Amino acid sequence: MSNVLYVDDCLLFSPQQTVIDQVIRALHKDYHIGAQGPVQEFLGIDIQTDSSGATHYTQPGLITSILQDLSLVDCHIMYTPAISVLHPDHGGYARCEAWNHWSVIRKLNYLAQMTRPDISMAVHNCARFTTSPTYLHEQAVKRIGRYLAATRTHGLFHQPTLAATLDMYVDADFAGTWHKEFSHLQDCVMSRTRFVILYSGCPVYWGSKLQTEIALSTTEAEYTALSTSARELIPIRRLLRELTLHSPLRNLLSHPPGQLPPSTVYEDNASCIALATKDNHHKPRTKHISLNYHHFKDYLKTGALQIVKVASAANLADIFTKPLTQVLHERLRLGMMGW
Repeated sequence: MSNVLYVDDCLLFSPQQTVIDQVIRALHKDYHIGAQGPVQEFLGIDIQTDSSGATHYTQPGLITSILQDLSLVDCHIMYTPAISVLHPDHGGYARCEAWNHWSVIRKLNYLAQMTRPDISMAVHNCARFTTSPTYLHEQAVKRIGRYLAATRTHGLFHQPTLAATLDMYVDADFAGTWHKEFSHLQDCVMSRTRFVILYSGCPVYWGSKLQTEIALSTTEAEYTALSTSARELIPIRRLLRELTLHSPLRNLLSHPPGQLPPSTVYEDNASCIALATKDNHHKPRTKHISLNYHHFKDYLKTGALQIVKVASAANLADIFTKPLTQVLHERLRLGMMGW
């Protein structure tokens, strides 16, 4: 019996070319593989490294495809990706264009997950209404398209340092989708969690989603966001610790192999920080919070995590929360994505 295994799109990375060559020679003994040389494109992502060592990740091909779907290829008007929180539009005007709404949302979602965290909130805002979109929802998608048309050559800009710190910005929008006309809908009172995890100052993982339980206060919404985001941060710390144990750069790191510096979590709500960092800090309005949100406190006690107060205007996670003014959106985008 013979087995056939097909593997596509595999990346090898190392600070030393000899290590990569050694791995390729070892694979050649058992498999038929083709080496394509230095990576310039991977899964539709253009990867370019400049003379300073910074790496640019862009997806102009996907953005062009989205703009062709929306008939916005020649648009050059600068917008923010969202202007308002969307709601059901029962009885609203029907869509007037023929492009496939669901197909465009899927492309936008992939783009937001890979190289464009700046549109994550706007895309999630539109993705909630793909079943029966109206003219209102159609125009919201086209607004994202116009924003992308003016920024199609931009993406993630990574220029990491050897500090090897893994940090996170987290924020919440308490009942941010509430609207009196739709107050009878359960998800109308849901709060939104948003976070971005950075390695050596470069964004590597981010999210913007509605919470699954109704928060009764801003403190509870912020604490829930802090707890659920920490569940994403902690496993990445474990992975990073394993990688540093065997990294060729371990002698150049600012910490011993396998020992990571504390991850700083930036939070802008003082009550949330007090609830997280102080033992038995449960007042009548917060004592009901389920214990499953306190799991990360052990990491605070050991020093693996530390929570720092950050001004709301400097909280990078705010870009994932709600529609922002163009000035604030561009300021947070600069801090997170470098442009």
